[in-house]
Amino acid sequence: MKIENAVSEDSREVRDQANPGRPQGEEGKKMLKRMNVSHAPLRKFAFSCVPWRDHMHILDIGCGGGAAIRELLDIAPNSVVEGIDYSQESVRQTEKYNAAEIGKRVFVRLGDVENLPYESGSFDVVTAIETVYFWEDVPMAIRGIRRILKEGGRLMIICEGSDPDNMPDWPKIDGTFRIYRPEELETFMRQAGLSHVEIFHGEGQYICVTGIR
Repeated sequence: MKIENAVSEDSREVRDQANPGRPQGEEGKKMLKRMNVSHAPLRKFAFSCVPWRDHMHILDIGCGGGAAIRELLDIAPNSVVEGIDYSQESVRQTEKYNAAEIGKRVFVRLGDVENLPYESGSFDVVTAIETVYFWEDVPMAIRGIRRILKEGGRLMIICEGSDPDNMPDWPKIDGTFRIYRPEELETFMRQAGLSHVEIFHGEGQYICVTGIR
């Protein structure tokens, strides 16, 4: 009985560490590295949906393993890209992945989308890639993002799952998790005061929903 309990506890610890909503520990580190690779097609689709230019100030919410930040550095030359995540392991991995630009063009911090520690009107673009599923209060979060966008700044919510009636083959996830239809995200954006809301569809359930302050 004691052996069975020990195995159960070990399995629970591995599962908890590998929770995509808040990766931690060795299993979380492995997951973040996999996400950097597996989400590459989604990022390629989404980043092709909007125009980019030099000298932007960009925030990636839920920066995960840091691959999106590195790609944003390339598609928006001479820009500064910040990242925020409520997983300490994600912050560490993002900093490691972008080590050459930390403190120069890349700045990463621990924090939550529902209490963004940035001044109003700070960012030209805010990206949220594979993260909206885990937000406790999506309308409130989007209102907070609108606050930190510059006039004319753009929010991009990017997801590989967008049909809750046809869920991707994902493992059971503990805690807050919900797949949103693009029309729901469009409504939240409009209610938050964003305009020119557009929905872009990619392969499978890929979506990129954008709105302008």
